[in-house]
Amino acid sequence: SMDAKECNELIVQSARMAKMRGGSKQAAKEEKVTIDFAYASVVTIKDIKKGDVLSTDNIWVKRPGTGDFLADDYEELLGKFASEDIQANIQLKNEFVM
Repeated sequence: SMDAKECNELIVQSARMAKMRGGSKQAAKEEKVTIDFAYASVVTIKDIKKGDVLSTDNIWVKRPGTGDFLADDYEELLGKFASEDIQANIQLKNEFVM
């Protein structure tokens, strides 16, 4: 535990470190491999035919996070349509969705 003085020092030094790093927080180049693995992309979990509605029955999220649609995009893809036939177990691509 810490007292109020120690807490204030932590806040001050954290702000100092952020300023020393240029004021912005972003991943280092060396972290890209880990980030790609740790995040998930939207993938097909069944074969999808052209015109089918994207739903919880045919898309989900899986690693790695290297696809056109990341896990954060999942819900906004629900209800959209497939613009072509899509095989199961591949990352969903922009050109597959209309």
